Amino acid sequence: MNTSIPSSASGRERFYGLEWLRFLMALAMVVYHFGGLYGDLPLVARKIIGMGFFATSTFFMLSGFLLAHVALDGAGRLKGSAPAFVARRLCNLYPIHLITLLLSLSLLLFQYPIVPEGVYVYYNSHPYVAPDAQLRELFGARLPWVSAIEHIGLQLFLLQAWEPRFLWLNGASWSISALFFFYLCFPSVAPRLMGLRRWGLALLAIWGLYMLGPLLATLSQAFDHVTVGMLHRNPLFRLPEFLVGVLLYRAHREAWLRDALIRHRHALITLALCGVPLGAWLLTLDGTSFYYLVHNGLLLPFQALLLLGASALRAPRGEKSKRLAQRLGEAALCIFVLHTPLIGPFARATRWSIEQGAAIMQLDIEVIGLRELPIWSMPFHLLAIVALALSVQRWVVAPTRGWLEARLPRAWQRQPKREAQRSSTA
Repeated sequence: MNTSIPSSASGRERFYGLEWLRFLMALAMVVYHFGGLYGDLPLVARKIIGMGFFATSTFFMLSGFLLAHVALDGAGRLKGSAPAFVARRLCNLYPIHLITLLLSLSLLLFQYPIVPEGVYVYYNSHPYVAPDAQLRELFGARLPWVSAIEHIGLQLFLLQAWEPRFLWLNGASWSISALFFFYLCFPSVAPRLMGLRRWGLALLAIWGLYMLGPLLATLSQAFDHVTVGMLHRNPLFRLPEFLVGVLLYRAHREAWLRDALIRHRHALITLALCGVPLGAWLLTLDGTSFYYLVHNGLLLPFQALLLLGASALRAPRGEKSKRLAQRLGEAALCIFVLHTPLIGPFARATRWSIEQGAAIMQLDIEVIGLRELPIWSMPFHLLAIVALALSVQRWVVAPTRGWLEARLPRAWQRQPKREAQRSSTA
């Protein structure tokens, strides 16, 4: 290991391009999950939107990159103690998680009657393999209340990502559970990665290990719902994405690489975005053989190029643009986990609004085809989600995080002034 790490020419400022990238990746996940509501989406657009998991992987990679930027010093060592680091990250994650968990429970009780048999949950399924009779029977069964309450306990302790069989309540909250596991690993793993001299070989090794799981699952024809769930959200299987983000920050400390990124940033971003249609084409070609690989690791080089290209984007001189990027970037995680509980309420509210408008204009609902929402309603959904997430982040999450951090042990609150100003970037 090399203890002498090149210092970044960018110093310790915020990465303007990565703020926008975080926001856009969160927005892409909203489009991905809302996409099934719109009946008049062109087939090509539906296939591109179906690549939303590209954004999730990029988001995890971004978290590793930005956390290394915030939490490590110039020599690649952790600032402060590991318990203090984990506690401060938990103060950042848990308010968002608890708010969305309570929202999901409230909507569940409001929308669906409580029955003794239990609750319906979303069991995993391979999108390119038809479920057999046994799996269809499982999908139609209710989860007993004892198991449902146990799952709520898992969510309270941020362990829900380790449940491979199903999703329940807030389907996106597994990402917070995975992030918390990544944060637990960060103090011991990140300094070692930052000290690597041959970081390029390390990137290739982690990429190869990441691809091993989906490759073996594909070759063994393991398309059951448990395997799908493990590859989708198990923190150990998704950890390589986070570690690659840390290594990319290590690479970014090299002056020659930063100079190359600045010169070719737009070409790199363009090339990186080609990974989305490439993945869609592979899934159209043979979804059974390529789904696991496209979902887990095959497109990682494109995601890495997107991150590196965005990291080289220059901030404008205007302070308003910088503040907007900062606020949207800070709200990205809130957008990421807040939107899924609202899919049902947003769909019902949109249908009701269209029905009322059609009644006033004396239009036939069947004629305008209301069974699925029109595509023109998507911008309104996106604007509403972003506005709500910005409000929750500013007026609920940030004050709660500050309140929690103020009650940590005094030694855990000690951090450099610059770090305190940037603590919300990762």
